[in-house]
Amino acid sequence: MKTTLFKSAFIACLSLAIFASVFTSCKKDSDTIEPANTTTLTAVIDSCQALADAATTVDYKQSDIDAFKTTLATAKAAVANTSISQSAVDNLVVQLRNAKTTFLAAAFSAIPANALLLGLSFDEGTGTQLTTTGKPMTAVLTAGPSQIFGTSTGLPTFVEGKVGKAMYFKNGSHLEISNYAASDFLSNKLSISLWVKPDSTRENNYLVSFNYWNTWKFQLQLQNKPFFTTHTLISGMPDGWVDADNQADNSAKNNTWTHLVVSLDLTAGTLSFYVNGANTMTWDKTVKPGLTGALAPYATVLPLMIGAGFPYSEGIAKMSTEGWWQTKQAFPHYAGLMDELKIYNVALTDGQVAKLYQNENK
Repeated sequence: MKTTLFKSAFIACLSLAIFASVFTSCKKDSDTIEPANTTTLTAVIDSCQALADAATTVDYKQSDIDAFKTTLATAKAAVANTSISQSAVDNLVVQLRNAKTTFLAAAFSAIPANALLLGLSFDEGTGTQLTTTGKPMTAVLTAGPSQIFGTSTGLPTFVEGKVGKAMYFKNGSHLEISNYAASDFLSNKLSISLWVKPDSTRENNYLVSFNYWNTWKFQLQLQNKPFFTTHTLISGMPDGWVDADNQADNSAKNNTWTHLVVSLDLTAGTLSFYVNGANTMTWDKTVKPGLTGALAPYATVLPLMIGAGFPYSEGIAKMSTEGWWQTKQAFPHYAGLMDELKIYNVALTDGQVAKLYQNENK
């Protein structure tokens, strides 16, 4: 918000400066005024006009578009003044170029590089360990528990993906990351972006899990709906669990590539779901009171799981009395392809998600 206000204030001040440079440079007596050379200024105006005409809310906030167009209109009105001086024209060239630079910097594509916590493209195409981008962590390819899947299990495999290579998970195979800093995944703002191509429709199609429902997890639920669970600690209130989906059946169709994003902002109290770049559902704390406070840590240090909900040993230690997960169908794991997984420590906006989808939809 501060950045947006700064940009708007900058452009507003720039507009005033343009007016000032025009009117203070005009002579007040009857001396002959040499016509100013406006060739360069006209070219800059044309360039800015083309940029403004092409700008949409897919790439920019509407407020930034409006502010840039206002500055452009001010410059066009100034150059139309036949009494404008050459120094005023030169100043306008500098000022309008600065406005263009400021506007381009406001594009949604500029997700801060340091916002990426974890990235896996799977383009290595081979190996039993992968090093993540963002903060370097080691993702270990792991077979599903033989106690449940028997000899039919094995490591995840590399296949052709949405962008380059992808990873195929079946029979409980998954990735485990143990060399992470827990604080990185306990931020009040978190976004998960990935492409999925599920094999089948079922419960417990876990995509990414950090201490399963004890902290947060992202999965496909029945009807192939993206589904997110988070556990928060709320000051002065009981612990808050939030279960939410995007309320759109068949969002991620079987055997079809779909881009999914979940964006959590506990500061604002919102949880948003995106399918193929479009916001399909946003929940807020008035409906889901647990969307506030801080993410809850978990007493047991578990690996960050990709393609499964929790290690088999955790199930035996903590949930053996329940037994619901002790079958091939019920064990929390993903069956299908996954590509371009990214976890951010920011809550991605509508425009940022749309641009991310555009960039990866090749």
